[in-house]
Amino acid sequence: TEPLTVDATVTSLHTTPGGTAAVPGVVLGTRLVPAGPARDGWRPVHVPGQPAPLWLPDAHLVPAATRAPQPDGVLAVAHRLLDVIYLWGGVSAYGIDCSGLVHLAWRRFGVRLPRDADDQARATTPVPLGTERPGDLYFFARPGRPIHHIGIVTAAPRPGDDRRMLHACYTKRRVLEEQLPAERTATLVGAHRV
Repeated sequence: TEPLTVDATVTSLHTTPGGTAAVPGVVLGTRLVPAGPARDGWRPVHVPGQPAPLWLPDAHLVPAATRAPQPDGVLAVAHRLLDVIYLWGGVSAYGIDCSGLVHLAWRRFGVRLPRDADDQARATTPVPLGTERPGDLYFFARPGRPIHHIGIVTAAPRPGDDRRMLHACYTKRRVLEEQLPAERTATLVGAHRV
């Protein structure tokens, strides 16, 4: 049986279709094994440690990805997390940090990126600044320090260093899309491609 991926930003697993939530807070990108066909809009799935299948809305599931995602698909998933609150170490719609946003957006498509920004930089391919395109990643570091921030490129750069990204912003306490402010441009150390 082909695995399924949770496509809702957050959902719950229920004991019966529409019944009591047995496992709340199941997040985007979680892979599940179907336990049979959908019934009345609900899909049974196998869950480790649960003897009987649990159920979730069939509309919250998609077939697991079998090929590399297109950058616009990853960006579309990340855009669904706009305005989620910033939470250091967070990796869900309940709260997320910069590297958690990147990790979660790619995880939805079965791509396993490391959890932290500096590790994500090592796991991706640098591209020359000025050649980045939507879906690439911007990395930020202060001189002599490790990478401390990451964002997803949302537009090709324009003359005059007009760069845009989607990121979980600590100072604004939420996920947002914006033109790189001066303090970000000053610490931009590279662009990478997954």
